[in-house]
Amino acid sequence: MDIIAKLITFLENNLFLKNGTCPICGKVLFMTDHFLCSGCEEDLPVINGPTCESCGRLVFATNRPRCKACAKGNFPFAGGYAWLYYHQSGKALVHAIKFKNRPNLGIWAGTQIGRELAKIHWAKELELIIPVPLHPSRLEDRGYNQSEKIGRGILAGLEESFALSQTKLPELKPQHLRRSRNTPHQVGQGREERLTNLLGAFSAEQLESLQGKKVLVVDDVLTTGATLAEVAATLLEAGAKQVYIATVCAVAE
Repeated sequence: MDIIAKLITFLENNLFLKNGTCPICGKVLFMTDHFLCSGCEEDLPVINGPTCESCGRLVFATNRPRCKACAKGNFPFAGGYAWLYYHQSGKALVHAIKFKNRPNLGIWAGTQIGRELAKIHWAKELELIIPVPLHPSRLEDRGYNQSEKIGRGILAGLEESFALSQTKLPELKPQHLRRSRNTPHQVGQGREERLTNLLGAFSAEQLESLQGKKVLVVDDVLTTGATLAEVAATLLEAGAKQVYIATVCAVAE
């Protein structure tokens, strides 16, 4: 039995990833740098086509520069990027990052976003990356902030993409934003209710370091835009020059 136990331990430590299985289909992952099986990675619902110039979500009318939510809410985003459509495997990916204790999956997803962000003109102007914070009680329950992990991946993707250029990398600064009020989960809430619940939910910290800076705010999902709009408003009021956003997934308008 000792030999079998040692063999199992060896296989766990050397053959299988820490995550173990593909978070979408459940297939066992062998030694690989990928966090999804090849089939699920190829089938990810990557957003292509016309997108909102403010938030990056998919829009269905090519003659409108902003989605309905950004136009109606007059959201203060200088620009935005969303990697996946929040549907099926995109939704499963975010669920695994948030609720299945897979922080490294968040870093992997962020790296993919960083590589794509590097192709956008405003990415070279970014100075700070600030993840949307969790309230301390929720952070304690989860053990990590998924948006901070995604932000770390974005920085890695940008660093990889800008390696041969003189582009200065932004700094990851989660300490610049605090969730001062524990808001209820937003699932199932309408736009107006979300906006009301989030008023005053965030506070900026270390204000001197924010002055005149171009900031990228990172979150997992863009739905109504209420959370990111409140964060952007908080940072702008604190002295940031411009606020851009990046998310793993976005709901189409």
